[in-house]
Amino acid sequence: MEIIKKTVYLILIFFPINLYSQVREKKAIELTPKIGYSTFKYYASGFPSGKLNSINFGVTGDYYFNQIWSIQTGILYQKMGGKTFYDKFQIEYINLPINANWHFGSKRNWNFNIGMTTSFRLNDSESQSILGAKIKNIQSGFNIGTGYKIEVSKRIGILIDYQFFSGATGLDQDEIYVITNKGGNLNIGTVFKL
Repeated sequence: MEIIKKTVYLILIFFPINLYSQVREKKAIELTPKIGYSTFKYYASGFPSGKLNSINFGVTGDYYFNQIWSIQTGILYQKMGGKTFYDKFQIEYINLPINANWHFGSKRNWNFNIGMTTSFRLNDSESQSILGAKIKNIQSGFNIGTGYKIEVSKRIGILIDYQFFSGATGLDQDEIYVITNKGGNLNIGTVFKL
């Protein structure tokens, strides 16, 4: 909670906030480079590991169908996995999310998104296993998130959001165990209207 307070204070100190209306018209495009702090666990047959904390980063983009709805996609670097008493499993992924994004509030600066993410493993699949199980190179999962955009100008904003991911496909190549990743990210990013 302390990291959230510090992040908000830094935004208020270093970014002059003006009250511009950023309601987007049809066919508008926004790009948002972002960085965040994530906490993940893996679940093996329903039992959770210890937490794995890390930094994630990437860029997302929104294409607006109207003032309320956009489709959001992007490319994000993410570490998933977890800890046990004797080891840490850190799996590096490139995530490709596709979300329906609902913008609400009087200035449409709140959003709620839901969708699917496909994750492609970056580190060597032969070098690491969980409970003796070899890890697949691709996983899919559901994601849900919410955020708030602070308007800086008509074309620039600051986005603070939280995204939660729950693996839908197992990680075990041999399917001996049911192993999935679950966790979330608290992110901050700069929104650019193109």
